[in-house]
Amino acid sequence: MNTSGNRYSMSPIHLYFVLYVSLVGVGLMNFQYKMLRGAEKDGWISILAAAVMISIILKMMFVLLSRQSPGHSSLVHINRRYWGRIAGSVLNWIFILYFLLGAFVAYRSYIHIIQLWILPTQNNWLLGIVVLLLVYYCVSGGIQSVTGMCLWGTLFILVFVFPQTFLVSSYLHPRNLLPVLDHDVTSIWLSTRDMLHEFIGCGILLVVYPYIKTPGRSLKWAYLALVTATIVYLVFFIYSFMYFNHGQMKEHLWPTLSLISIIEMPLIQRMEYLVLSFWLLKILSIITLGLWAACHCLKLERSIKPSLGLKLAIVLFAILLFVVKDTVDIDMVTEIYTRTGEILVLLYVPLLFIISLIRKNLGGSTGHQDMPDQPKGEEA
Repeated sequence: MNTSGNRYSMSPIHLYFVLYVSLVGVGLMNFQYKMLRGAEKDGWISILAAAVMISIILKMMFVLLSRQSPGHSSLVHINRRYWGRIAGSVLNWIFILYFLLGAFVAYRSYIHIIQLWILPTQNNWLLGIVVLLLVYYCVSGGIQSVTGMCLWGTLFILVFVFPQTFLVSSYLHPRNLLPVLDHDVTSIWLSTRDMLHEFIGCGILLVVYPYIKTPGRSLKWAYLALVTATIVYLVFFIYSFMYFNHGQMKEHLWPTLSLISIIEMPLIQRMEYLVLSFWLLKILSIITLGLWAACHCLKLERSIKPSLGLKLAIVLFAILLFVVKDTVDIDMVTEIYTRTGEILVLLYVPLLFIISLIRKNLGGSTGHQDMPDQPKGEEA
């Protein structure tokens, strides 16, 4: 059913905050470092190329979702409708695990960064438990609570962190970006693929779409979120490569934090400490969005109450906090997440789009399972 008009819906403008949070994640801290294995200082081309490809994916998702029958446009219903009950259920479970994995990657990466930069001698379990308690509180409030968290996560970057970056303008060396276009297509593509990994969170649209009051008016907000995210990545990339030369960049695993650390303000000697402390708002929005999506899909797939699914996810995260211990483990989990995202978002979504075109041209039925997007009286 259309969820507009009740407390479980969100306005089209809210999609801007939801998608921005999904497009700009923990990778903002070190995506420049990854460029060194590919396009290097020409990485701005890869950022633009990745943004163009994601804009096409977003359009495909909107067209695909708009063609579904009213009240059955959720990802869970689409998978069952196009692939049958058994294969569709398998795909739904894959997406559930994918959303959970994305939330855990953000959660564990943030704890790791805090441990490296602020609390190197402190055990991470205390901070980890506190973050999980905050996540449980936010997700239990439903879609509007999660959307509100995304609002704060967006404002934190755009209002607090992003403007401060321009304070380092006097230290920049534009010649570090020269010569331009001196990398081959293979190197550009390698960096473009790395940037696509930063954008794969856009798949959250497949879950939140039924909750938008007027979906037809939300496409512009989705594109605006993508444009904003692209500008943020471009600015941090250009500033980092103009401040650090090639040799220095190899020594900075977290270029964004290293760049912020040179900012001097009255009464604040370590700007990166303040940024990382408030960065918790951004991380909470990413984690809550992923957990909400997983719990919502689980509810539609197996009629498991979101409250129970959320509790199980919180316990799982607490256990994995002690299993995924060091940088090697975190990189391995992150690699699994990004490779899975490549398949689900960059390959599977276009496949669904093509199937929907074929079914429409053949006059295929858009019949659906008897499963409402959201049971009446039950929190999302």
